[in-house]
Amino acid sequence: EPHIFGMFCPFCRDSLAQGLLGRYDYAEGVTLTQSCIQYRQTFSSWRHSVPTVKWDFYVAMPNDVQSPHARKMHRAEIQRFRVFLEALTGKPLTDDMLREALAVIDENRRLLRQLFDYRKEENPQVTGVEALYASITAQFVDKREHNEQLKKVLAALPTRKLNRPQGVRFMTIGSENDDVSFMAMVESVGSTIVIDDQCSGTRYFWNASKPGDDVIKAIADRYCDRPACPTKDYPAH
Repeated sequence: EPHIFGMFCPFCRDSLAQGLLGRYDYAEGVTLTQSCIQYRQTFSSWRHSVPTVKWDFYVAMPNDVQSPHARKMHRAEIQRFRVFLEALTGKPLTDDMLREALAVIDENRRLLRQLFDYRKEENPQVTGVEALYASITAQFVDKREHNEQLKKVLAALPTRKLNRPQGVRFMTIGSENDDVSFMAMVESVGSTIVIDDQCSGTRYFWNASKPGDDVIKAIADRYCDRPACPTKDYPAH
């Protein structure tokens, strides 16, 4: 309670608890891109209360992504983060390095979409729990390793036969949902979660970057173009 309000969601509280318990004592720094105010409190408490943290960086993200100024602003933020990382590591972060990394990440996004496409089918060969595991692990496993595992899964799916009725087809809507136990419970009582609209699922990977000469622009614009969560969706009225 001295570090974060008890009313905040379990995701925020657990993220902070992992740091306070020393389970990430090998991490010297912490970064955050703009999220809900509750998770920003998690970030602030990490900065001030986790003793191993030596540096931090906050990447602002425009809330009104439909604004004509949003992309210009976010490109400047991504460039600022790049300069910070160069100063921190003492090494240049070249355009070619960024393009190579972006290509790996875009491949991961495409592979996840292929996996999620299987959920559209009648009696899908991918359960909602399995899809959630795939999208969440993509956020902390090395992308090249994750890509190789996804390729193996996709190669096996055409001949896979799940011995379970699909039941009622559900869509989940929310934010940082990592409640695997809840989704497993839902799917154990005659249903299948076939799609989601949540930050830990489709919003994370749905669109790839657009190729171009300016790699910072490609990175920044992709985040402005992705399916927006409610905190960043301010359509013109």
